[in-house]
Amino acid sequence: MSDPRTTFRAVVAAEPTARGPILLSAVGEVVALIALLATLVLIARGVDAVFVGGRGAAEILPLVLAVGALGSLRAVAQWVAARGAGVASARIRSSLRLRLLGAIVQPVRSAGTAERRRSADLLGVVGDAVDSLDDYVVRFVPTAALAVFGPAIVFVVVVVLDPWSSLVLVFAGPMLILLLAVIGRRTRELTRVRLAELSWLHGFFLDLLRGLGALTATNRAEDAGARIEEVSRRHGATTMEVLRTAFQTSLVLEWSATAATALVAVTVSFRMIGGGLSFAVALSTLVVVPEFFGPLRRLAVEYHAGQSGQASWERIGPWLTEPATHAEPGRLDGPTGRVSLRGVAPLEFVGVTVRRDPEGAPTVDDVTFRIDPGETVALVGPSGAGKSTIVAIVLGFLAPDRGTVHAGGVDLGEVDVTEWRRHLAWVPQSPTVFAGTVADNVRLGLDAEDDRVRSALHAAGAMEFVDDLDDGIDTVLAEEGTTISGGQRQRLAIARAWVRDAPLVVLDEFTAHLDLITEEQVLAAAGALLNGRTTLLVAHRLQTARLADRIVVLDGGRVVGDGTHDELLSTCVTYRALVEGRRDGLLAEAGSTDVGGTASEGTMSGGTGS
Repeated sequence: MSDPRTTFRAVVAAEPTARGPILLSAVGEVVALIALLATLVLIARGVDAVFVGGRGAAEILPLVLAVGALGSLRAVAQWVAARGAGVASARIRSSLRLRLLGAIVQPVRSAGTAERRRSADLLGVVGDAVDSLDDYVVRFVPTAALAVFGPAIVFVVVVVLDPWSSLVLVFAGPMLILLLAVIGRRTRELTRVRLAELSWLHGFFLDLLRGLGALTATNRAEDAGARIEEVSRRHGATTMEVLRTAFQTSLVLEWSATAATALVAVTVSFRMIGGGLSFAVALSTLVVVPEFFGPLRRLAVEYHAGQSGQASWERIGPWLTEPATHAEPGRLDGPTGRVSLRGVAPLEFVGVTVRRDPEGAPTVDDVTFRIDPGETVALVGPSGAGKSTIVAIVLGFLAPDRGTVHAGGVDLGEVDVTEWRRHLAWVPQSPTVFAGTVADNVRLGLDAEDDRVRSALHAAGAMEFVDDLDDGIDTVLAEEGTTISGGQRQRLAIARAWVRDAPLVVLDEFTAHLDLITEEQVLAAAGALLNGRTTLLVAHRLQTARLADRIVVLDGGRVVGDGTHDELLSTCVTYRALVEGRRDGLLAEAGSTDVGGTASEGTMSGGTGS
């Protein structure tokens, strides 16, 4: 369990530009307290002047004006404190989300899939855990700063006014801090349990939504509902326990503050009656002493926010401090901008090996092949052959453990991955369609005019269905593209790649989920995209593979064949087995198993599990 000071330093260090606003917020809180103390003392002096000294309104007018000025100062100081904390929180959360997303999307190079985080864990970290830091920065941090400096400032004022009354505070202060520490430890543990349960609940909801069809078909939906109710009830109970602990903290502080103030009032009264203390000093002391406990009372109220923030950071921190296993220094995600690309082709793999599982066999092992400028090369192979790993290397998501990848004669390990990706266009197996217009989905952040978007849609064969939409390219699509078909989504993805006008195109099993008629339409659209470009094509079906000038066959992570369709049929056992449908993931060509090249359909690999 991390130390509160360590957590605070780590949160502030997450975004250096937030330090200024946080300091400004703390100063604002301290200035507001000083203004309040001065106001109380002046009011006490004014009461003494009127009721004891018998002075008139004109004589105390300067006091009234001073009280008004101090009130304005306090209001401004409080606004500055709130503003500074709000700005700091926004900067910290924005920076953390960017860094977390970067850590999430960058795949672990040496870990197997079993070690990767569940999507619910990611949702909990990027969403709930980061959001919890808002209350931590806005409410708890300024309050904690005031709790450190505020009692000391009030103590000094009480010592100046009445040294004997300060002895009560010397005893009461440490006792209250000890109580806060004891109760806070329990609150922090409960908060960690609550956040863990919330993350699990997210995961359960996601799994339930993904498998809703299967649950309904097997009449298990009601059981899932009962399970949700049970977990939600348990989560609610934990939340209430955290709140009860926070209320107990406030209650203890209120009782202690009331007792200490009463004790000061008794001692001040006896000394004032005995003539050892003036009315003005006695009243000033009585109105100032409760402010000694004010910052501590506020800290008790905000303690829950502090413990939530600390528990959240314990979940966020590991993402930011894990060893950099994603890529070695100098690899694709290493130092940036050291070498400029002279071109993307020829693209050449030389002895590339990737070992995701240190205990198991390499995912790809000593892979060597070359794609010449303007050439289209298809990767085929059974499920698990290493096709997706090759694509991940080309896209810059993965760096080889051994071997090199050259583009235009330049080692990609020496090139900034962001610069490299500017030369790529990618059409995945399941393209993402965002909630937005057709045009925005095609340009996807690029500064492309509507005319260029229309040209891309025409080239991708998508303009026909786009024209039938209510608002054409300005039609708003639903999230994940649920209002259009799979083939239409693929054609939008091809249009998106066409807009990028990149010299290297990666087509990753982009027809795997399409029926044969739709596949023919999408392949025709892809032809315009491939024209004149260097292309790496992961083929799921023989018809798709025939777009290529050359076919590279992978099996067990190794290259076992390289040539044309006809050449491979006679020289590569694996390829012949794929075409005949005798290997995992390959269906025989519809209506024919003629391996002489007459059939036009057939699945050559299964899924993306390679």
